[in-house]
Amino acid sequence: MGLPVYTDSHAHLSDLAKGQAEVFQELMAAYAEAWQDPMKPLLVDIGVEAGDFSRRLALLGRHPFLRFSLGLWPGEPALADPHAALASLARDLELAGPDAAAIGECGLDYRHMEAAASVQALLFEGQVALAREGNLPLVVHSREAFADTLAILEGGAGSMPVIIHCFGYGPSEARAFLDRGYFLSFAGNLSYKKAQDLREAIVLVPRERLLLETDAPYMNPEPRRGKPSTPADIGRTYALAAELRHEPIEDLSQSISENARRIFG
Repeated sequence: MGLPVYTDSHAHLSDLAKGQAEVFQELMAAYAEAWQDPMKPLLVDIGVEAGDFSRRLALLGRHPFLRFSLGLWPGEPALADPHAALASLARDLELAGPDAAAIGECGLDYRHMEAAASVQALLFEGQVALAREGNLPLVVHSREAFADTLAILEGGAGSMPVIIHCFGYGPSEARAFLDRGYFLSFAGNLSYKKAQDLREAIVLVPRERLLLETDAPYMNPEPRRGKPSTPADIGRTYALAAELRHEPIEDLSQSISENARRIFG
């Protein structure tokens, strides 16, 4: 089909399925075909709001290469009543059962700051607790909130896998997360002109702790920055990561697929 098929550890596939149905069907067919190969690339569909799992499952269906994460993004709908949002998420997790491969995305966003830091922390800590109780990986959103993100994770994450999604800091923050055993996932902004900190950070990440993602429909890598992205765009991020790390893209792709399968099952 001509589509690049690589593991995408973080995408919002419902947007693609609703907005670009033909592209979505081509991608699903390409991943189904690629699943027959030893590489077995995964797609991970990410939840952001309470009660969205049933809609996502109905829209996307179950596939051997597809995993679902359920979570509450730190935006106004969940932050308006964190306790109610967390209760709804707990019900969604019960409904999802084994379809729930992770909790998230959840975390802190001090760039948009849609609620006070204390309210964001309450929502984040609640999801850390749900992940710990369910022995599920945790997909973390952290924007301009490094210190508080680290403090909350250190206080409650325990031993479950933690993925810092769309890593947006520099080498020193990367080392701090890595020292605690977390995974770092890089998106298409790795290719942006002012992203030198990201390019320096990615070379520090051990192969067994690295993931790549689109964050589709966001973060389209150059030269398509600003246009909606899909998992078909992730090949350019893989190519740049392989170049920066001086690794063959085939080896990088294999290790990231193995990491994703180890984390998400």
